[in-house]
Amino acid sequence: MMSKKFAALVVPAMLVAFQAPAVRAADQGLIIQKALSLDMAIAAAEGALAQCRTMKYKCAVVVLNGSGRTLVSLEDDGAFMHRMDIAHKKAYTALVYRKPSKESVEGWSTKMAAGKPLAEGTLPSPPVEGTIAMGGGLPIIVGGETIGAIAVSGGPGWEADEAMGKAGLAKIADKLK
Repeated sequence: MMSKKFAALVVPAMLVAFQAPAVRAADQGLIIQKALSLDMAIAAAEGALAQCRTMKYKCAVVVLNGSGRTLVSLEDDGAFMHRMDIAHKKAYTALVYRKPSKESVEGWSTKMAAGKPLAEGTLPSPPVEGTIAMGGGLPIIVGGETIGAIAVSGGPGWEADEAMGKAGLAKIADKLK
């Protein structure tokens, strides 16, 4: 008699226990996120490079996806050999900090000039390996979510590099809504 009662209690408890992980996973659901397509990355990079050429600059353009992987990298004929590396670091900086790389540089500069101890998370430039203290990188943002970054290196200054990157983003602006 005792074994029937035991089985009547244990079997349902085991069924619930084995189903619990499945229920918890179902409750969590899938994570849905937007991603930058290769076609969009190519269009943005080509748009930026076209603007570089219009302005008569020999530039490199890099577009990263939301994970920091390179989707497109273009280097114009005659661009200096370091342009690609710099463009990648500018894009990575914009991606990591989710704002134009120039804004990160300005923030770092302000913190260093303040002469106050830096709080955790406000390290001097560049605090993350692969980032760089240079403007010209722009995050690609859709609905508040950073899905990639674009950067240009080769203009006569950060403002020019940023303007050429914005020209690339303008080529895909209709698809970023």
